[in-house]
Amino acid sequence: MNWQPKEDFSVTVKLLSAAKEIAEMFWHEESKYCLLCGMPSSSGVCSNCNKLYFCPEQQRCFSCGKLLENGSNQCQDCRKGHGPKFLDKVTTFGYYGGAWKQFIHNIKYKGQPYLLFALAQDLTSWAIKQLPPPDCIVPVPLHPNRLALRGFNQAEVLASILAGYLGISFKDILLRTKDTTPQAALGRQERLANLKSAFDLKPGVLIEGEEIWLVDDVVTTAATIGECAEVLKKFGARKVYAFCLGAGREKLE
Repeated sequence: MNWQPKEDFSVTVKLLSAAKEIAEMFWHEESKYCLLCGMPSSSGVCSNCNKLYFCPEQQRCFSCGKLLENGSNQCQDCRKGHGPKFLDKVTTFGYYGGAWKQFIHNIKYKGQPYLLFALAQDLTSWAIKQLPPPDCIVPVPLHPNRLALRGFNQAEVLASILAGYLGISFKDILLRTKDTTPQAALGRQERLANLKSAFDLKPGVLIEGEEIWLVDDVVTTAATIGECAEVLKKFGARKVYAFCLGAGREKLE
């Protein structure tokens, strides 16, 4: 697939282009400083933060996205069969800790999704280096109750940015049918049980044979993206790849 943007952008993408221009104006005066640590920087993220959080040379677990220390392409949990079953590959942009974790929290909990536009080019570059080109890009959905409280879905914002930059079809096609307990408060088995049958495909959607990028903000056990991928595969998706902003590091035994 050609990565050049298509001419028939949707209304969503046109709105995103306008939002991008606003975000660029907003960040113009701040562009001399690192978005994460605030130190002087000629780019959005200084070299120290890039090395500390984005770790461009560090391998990620092929199955769940965790940053690895052992030179393998899978973490210990996934090698033992504990990883998600329906994803063909997972990649994560950076390590979910410190200033990058706070950056993501600012997006989600302080109503600042526009922060993502400042890193749109870096996010897009990472994604296309790590994943095959898709037929469409799909965000992990929020339950309507959670969406009403927050006012936006950060995964949808991220997926829209990627779709807009690449000219790939953006499809908001998944439903969250259960208002589940927040995953952060749960252990691995509780997370899996919490999300069982929590997602479905919107009526009338056809994805037979498509290759899909599934987009979310943070992956921990990969339970959420795993459940979403199961639904997409159930309805005929050929391949499902996941892109997330952050993940933890593998804890070696």
